[in-house]
Amino acid sequence: MPTSFLAQDIMAEHLLSHNAIVFLKDKPMRLRSGLVTPIYVDNRTLPSYPEAWRDIIETMASRIVELKMPFDMIAGVEDAGTAHGGALAYRLSVPFITVRKVAKSYGDKTRIDGENVKGKRVLIIEDHLSTGLSLLDAAKALREQGAIVTHCFAITNFDMPETAKLFDKNGIQAFQLLPFAAIVEKAVSMELISEKEKEDIESWLDTPWSWASQRGLLAQSTEN
Repeated sequence: MPTSFLAQDIMAEHLLSHNAIVFLKDKPMRLRSGLVTPIYVDNRTLPSYPEAWRDIIETMASRIVELKMPFDMIAGVEDAGTAHGGALAYRLSVPFITVRKVAKSYGDKTRIDGENVKGKRVLIIEDHLSTGLSLLDAAKALREQGAIVTHCFAITNFDMPETAKLFDKNGIQAFQLLPFAAIVEKAVSMELISEKEKEDIESWLDTPWSWASQRGLLAQSTEN
C-alpha cells in the first residue's frame, strides 16, 4: 500500500538523505512569511536524485489515485511545484499547467501557462506547505480564470493549524505524501537529531509562530 509505514519510512529517508529537509538545530532561519523555523525544506533538490525522485513521484501518484480526488488537470505553482507537478501529470496522463507568480506582460497577460482552465477541475501540486499563502494565491488566480479548485497535494506539510483554517475558509482540502512526524522520527533513527532536538522540533510544530520568542532565539539567516 502506498500509505504503509514502510513506504513512509522510505520516503522520509529519501528526503533526509538528499537534504530536502534539514534541521537547523540552534541556527533557525526566517522564512519569507516572517516565520522563524528550525526546519529548512527544499524539495526542489529531489529531481537531482533520479531514483529517489522516481520513488516519490510514484508514491504521490499512487496516493492521489487512492484518495480518488476529482481533477481534470494538474497545476504546478511556480517555481517549486512545477517539476513535481509536471512529472505527476505525465505519470497520470493528464494535462499540466503552470501558475506564475506574476502575470505575463504579453499575450493573454494571465498567470496561467497552458490549456484553458475554464470549467476544469484543477489539482494544485506544491513541493511544501507551511503558511499556505502561495498556494492560496495560485488557487485565486486559477479561480479567476474559471477553474474549479478544491484540492491540493504536497510532498511535505508542516500541518500548521492556522494554515488548515485558511484552507478550510477558502474551500480547499490539503493532502501530503507523509506526516511530518514520520520525517522527524526517521531523523532520530538516522541520528540526524537527538531526542532533545526532536522535542524542540515537535514544540515548534505545535506553536510555530511563538516558538522562537519563547526561547529568546533570533533567526541566523533569511530565506531569499
